[in-house]
Amino acid sequence: MNGAVMESLAILVSIMLLVIFGAGVIAFVLSWFKSPVTRVLTYIFASFSILSGVWLAVVLIDGNGLAVGFLPVALGVFSIFNARRKAKAKPKA
Repeated sequence: MNGAVMESLAILVSIMLLVIFGAGVIAFVLSWFKSPVTRVLTYIFASFSILSGVWLAVVLIDGNGLAVGFLPVALGVFSIFNARRKAKAKPKA
C-alpha cells in the first residue's frame, strides 16, 4: 500500500513540473508571433512560469532548487523580453 502512495506522489510531482516547464515553453513559442492575442498569452504564460520558477527555487532551496527554478524563470523573462522586442520592431518597407 505504501508503494502505491509514493508512486502516485511521484506522478503528481511530475505533472506539476510538466505544467511549470510547459508554461515556460509555451510562452517562449508564443513570444515569436506578433499577434496581440499571442502577446497577451505570452505575458500570462510567462508570468506563471516566472512565479512558479521562483516558488520552486524557494521551496527546494536546500536541494537543487535554484537549478530547477532557473529554467522556468529564464524562459519567462526571455519570452517577455522577446514579445516586447517583436512589438517594437518596425516593419520592413
